[in-house]
Amino acid sequence: MSTHVRTTLALAVSFAGLLATSVAAAQTEPEPAGRPVNSGFALQTSLISTPLMIDNDLVGFPSFEGGLSIGYKFDRFVIGIGFDFSNWSETEDFTVTDPNTGNEVEGERTRRMYSFVVAPELQVALARSADKRAELFGAVSVGLGTWDSVTTTDPDPFPQPVPVNNELRLRVRWRVAPGVRYWVHPHVAMSLVTGISGNHMITEPDSGTGGQSVGLTALYTQIGLLGVF
Repeated sequence: MSTHVRTTLALAVSFAGLLATSVAAAQTEPEPAGRPVNSGFALQTSLISTPLMIDNDLVGFPSFEGGLSIGYKFDRFVIGIGFDFSNWSETEDFTVTDPNTGNEVEGERTRRMYSFVVAPELQVALARSADKRAELFGAVSVGLGTWDSVTTTDPDPFPQPVPVNNELRLRVRWRVAPGVRYWVHPHVAMSLVTGISGNHMITEPDSGTGGQSVGLTALYTQIGLLGVF
């Protein structure tokens, strides 16, 4: 075998060794620190702020709502079902003349409103940093629930029979928004969302007429904490 052939074979073996070493090093190179997990069960808690709208009959929307959602994360997508509950109340003092004794009677009037909504939600990461820890994502959800308002007086100077209430009360809520999310740990992320929310509170009697619908479309802000396991 000539010297030229031996030299060529030696170079080929050397290049092959270097290539094998580079591939092995790339395969064993650790993931960047803090990179989020690719998939798993997702649990998110959040606090949502929206404009307050209450009329004289306490038919309206609360300014703050707490939310809880469960679902699944896969790569860029988080799919889940959210549960929002709110309870709003207002108490005022009043003075009225008792028609039986003619004496003034002092009491308290309390107005309460609650709302419960179940809402499927989809979040999609639109852009991510190189280490995938910072994300710009879009979120959309459509929810359906119920609501009710109650006024109680203590003492009640003019007691009346309690009417039978068979009205159907529905709350329809939708949200569309961009948001930012940062993974402080491979399994935990914090997020901030600002977008548009639509709320509709619908009252329909079982029979006859007299239905009512109250709607509000406005900006909302949501702070969330997401865990994936």
